[in-house]
Amino acid sequence: MKLYILVLSVVLSLFSCAGNENLQSPDEVLSKTSEKLNTWETISFTASTKSPSRPSTQTIYKLKRVNYEPHLKLFFFKEMNQETAIYYKLASLAVVEDKKNKITIFDYGKDRSIPRYLEAYMGDDDNLLVTARLMNQFKEDIVYVEQTNFNDRHAYVYTFDKYKIWIDAKLATPLKLEIANGTSGKKEIVYDGLVFNDPMDDDTFTHEEKEGYVSSVFGIKKEPMLNVKAPDWSLLDLDGKKVSLSDFRGAPIFLEAWTSSCDHCMASLPKVKEIENEFGGKVKVITVNFDYDLNETKKTVKSEGLNYMVLQGDAIFDQHYDLRSFPSYFVINSEGTIVYSERGTIIGKKANALFEALRRVE
Repeated sequence: MKLYILVLSVVLSLFSCAGNENLQSPDEVLSKTSEKLNTWETISFTASTKSPSRPSTQTIYKLKRVNYEPHLKLFFFKEMNQETAIYYKLASLAVVEDKKNKITIFDYGKDRSIPRYLEAYMGDDDNLLVTARLMNQFKEDIVYVEQTNFNDRHAYVYTFDKYKIWIDAKLATPLKLEIANGTSGKKEIVYDGLVFNDPMDDDTFTHEEKEGYVSSVFGIKKEPMLNVKAPDWSLLDLDGKKVSLSDFRGAPIFLEAWTSSCDHCMASLPKVKEIENEFGGKVKVITVNFDYDLNETKKTVKSEGLNYMVLQGDAIFDQHYDLRSFPSYFVINSEGTIVYSERGTIIGKKANALFEALRRVE
């Protein structure tokens, strides 16, 4: 029995040694990884991100290098948490938001700021193209730390600047990136399903129309929402009851669009409360929340002690009221005409102008 155990130990040791002998050196693996990240023709992967201060996210990337593309030299598809998908091909940019039943198309002919949006969409920490740029930037400072196992794979670990990266020791592909964020903790990004140079059809980067979705074109400069009839709407309140603009015909209205995650919106809440207290007998205060998360909205309403009307926004309201940013707010007179509109935090001069409009409205 002892002899059997001894032989088994020797065999396992030989297998282990053989496996290690097949591993490339840390320098070789780092060099091959850098080469792959800089010379790919197509690349697809899933990035799962954990951060102490934010909810976990999962993003799917599909990228195709196209040298004749005028801005990025690539086409891309990016899907975030199975809710929002971004498609880009030859200056054609579309964002499909399933949670909102909304498709936003960016009109390059009327809005030349598309490169700025592309930079923002492709600049997230979980994008391997960003990692590649960092590795190029700090290539002289990358230090091998140790060999370890990560998700049942042999991995080499390297550090540079505020980053720590795990690389598959056999395949020479990134497995995980860790980013030190000072006192806010560490961000961890794990890569899965990484595939280089598989054929990709250009249709991968073109969105399809979806039944029931509201399509908006971003970049078309509409006429200001002023001295025009307020577009009608029919929305649900926080209890699921339908409320329509026509329900308030004959009464002046203060109408605000906001979200719980918007710092400018939250900073405006005290002024909205003042409006309710000062003008509530004359002007109906109605706010439309765009969290698209009923529990989150109810939580904010309770914690902030909001006693005025809060409705659940939708893509149709968003489109008809041309909501470019939050908060956006309007004063509607008793005849249904918008007599004042503005965006941004309700403070200072904006607050003074808004309160003056409320005093004048009839």
